[in-house]
Amino acid sequence: MNRSQPVCLLMSTVLLLGGLSLTACTKTNIDPTDPIDGPGGKAGYLVGTVTDPHGKALPRATIYTDNTVFKGRGSEVKTSSDGTYQLQLVKNLGQWVAKGYILKQYNDRVYKISLDPDNADSFTDAEKPVRNFRWKLTGHIPDLSLDLYYGGTLEMSRDLNANELRDNENVEFTLTPVGPLIDGSTGKPLTLRAKRRYDTFLKDIPMGRYRITAVYKPTGQALRVCDYYNDSDYTYASSVTVDFTGTESATRANMMGISYTNR
Repeated sequence: MNRSQPVCLLMSTVLLLGGLSLTACTKTNIDPTDPIDGPGGKAGYLVGTVTDPHGKALPRATIYTDNTVFKGRGSEVKTSSDGTYQLQLVKNLGQWVAKGYILKQYNDRVYKISLDPDNADSFTDAEKPVRNFRWKLTGHIPDLSLDLYYGGTLEMSRDLNANELRDNENVEFTLTPVGPLIDGSTGKPLTLRAKRRYDTFLKDIPMGRYRITAVYKPTGQALRVCDYYNDSDYTYASSVTVDFTGTESATRANMMGISYTNR
């Protein structure tokens, strides 16, 4: 009887199982520190896309990170021609938040406009975060604890020589766009009033150039107005055409000032 055949089969089986075992060990021996990209994200980076108010790619927008503890430790990057970006994160430094802005030239001024994130939550470098941004003409910024908006602000001011008119909530302003808005779209006339007495700011106005008139609602009397940010002589007229202040002012950026009187 040939006794070598079972021995050979046994040896072959042992070698086969050993090979499978070695192969299995090799496949599971993965360095956990190796970057592994997930769907939409990239290990160690913040990535995303920036679009304009019409959903088109927005190149040369600035995206930057800010650490929730160590301020000023983040970095920034500009979007490419297709509106995408990737920003390398500092490792093991806790939580980060992503922010963005654009610099937009409009009517011979430059405006710095914040961008709206699709997710305002903080993140770590290990999460492979994705944050997309959009330029919005109006709307409240994500942090509801701050009374800040993407639109511009009109500051109203009663002329010191006006006859009464102390109930500023009854002064109604009409803003009629002169030319396209800052994003190139066609604006529409706006009718605005203060929500309460002594509230002198009208907020979240789409950025643009406007012809402004005012009326005192209790009597229907048309008021005279002037651009008190830029007209030191206070030259009042039935209407005034005004631009928002740009980056040339550190304290009044994206604002306009309108003074009114009934004299």
